[in-house]
Amino acid sequence: MTYSIIGILATILLLIGNRDVLRKQGGSEYSRTRLYYRRFLLGVLVYYITDMLWGLLDVQRLTDLQFIDTTIYFVAMIATVVLWTRYVVSYLDRKNFFERWLLRTGQVIFGVFLVFIIVNFFYPVFFWFDDQGDYHTAFMRHATLVAQIAMFLATSIYTLYTTAKTQGDVRQRHLTIGLFGLAMVVMIAFQVFFPLWPFYAMGCMIGITLLHSFVFEDEMEEYRRKLEQSREALKDALVAAEKASKAKTTFLSNMSHEIRTPMNAIIGLNSLALEDAGLSQTTRDHLQKIGTSAH
Repeated sequence: MTYSIIGILATILLLIGNRDVLRKQGGSEYSRTRLYYRRFLLGVLVYYITDMLWGLLDVQRLTDLQFIDTTIYFVAMIATVVLWTRYVVSYLDRKNFFERWLLRTGQVIFGVFLVFIIVNFFYPVFFWFDDQGDYHTAFMRHATLVAQIAMFLATSIYTLYTTAKTQGDVRQRHLTIGLFGLAMVVMIAFQVFFPLWPFYAMGCMIGITLLHSFVFEDEMEEYRRKLEQSREALKDALVAAEKASKAKTTFLSNMSHEIRTPMNAIIGLNSLALEDAGLSQTTRDHLQKIGTSAH
């Protein structure tokens, strides 16, 4: 039961801390990076659940169910590694050799060890349970963890090296992945030597907490940047509207002046023409209508 406590705690923390990412709203658009992050979290969640159930099944000595759970446990573990590599490649967005290597390495780890997990149903290359229901590890279980240590360590070295040479968002992103990798290296190393302790789950829990902190900070900074851009755009639109209103007022004022000047001349001449006693009645009517319309 003690073993399951870490899995329960990790599950609760993941669900509470990342509820905004896990709860995808209908019709909402996710960025590619956020979508990969969500898939990675779902993979880790499945791993946590299997890890939590393992302790409960071990207490009850339900060996057959524990064998199935342990198999899913290892599948979820290596699937999470693949999902993590896809997220890292999208998050760093450098499009260089390292990212291609990381993506391919994750896929190779998943493919190779998935085959051995299937083999484990027929011959114990990953793990087995004896007649008393005790859990025993095999060579491929250690190989899986060592391969992950090598991958996470290489990732940390690269990202922390890049952190020292860059600034701003690029530095922040590489630092995030580097710290996640270091946490996983340390905890997986403990898991190698202590198979009955949930150190791998602890590493994921620490790493995801780091990721969430930095990613949330990134999103807040992006939100502030977009808000500032919207404010500037609104300010520019207001200035443009004021200029347009001023131009309209100036135009109407000028037009009024330009029209009024010849109208005054017409009105004056019309008044003089009406003073002529020799006008016919028809002409006088026309001139009077002109005078009335002008006013």
